Amino acid sequence: MLVTILTPTYNRCDKLPALKKSLENQKNKNFEWLIVDDGSTDQTADWVEQIKKETDFSVRYIKKANGGKHTALNTGVKEINSELTMIVDSDDVLLPDAVG
Repeated sequence: MLVTILTPTYNRCDKLPALKKSLENQKNKNFEWLIVDDGSTDQTADWVEQIKKETDFSVRYIKKANGGKHTALNTGVKEINSELTMIVDSDDVLLPDAVG
């Protein structure tokens, strides 16, 4: 895997689908989407479990106790196995050639 796309999130289940769509549109699928959930109380966990079955790229999900974005990023960084990392917030979208 070339790139890990690291997304910290907290109660943003309504925002994640737009990011997912932009990831589906990537020309290069040599990436893993690592979602670190910072203690969400919405449907984020259920949504991620569903999309894992539908995507043509790797999706990994970590849920942790709420501690703030910085702690979610620190948790995610410890789990990265790729050469490169992109931090992409839950309300961002990527252009189709973002993963080079």
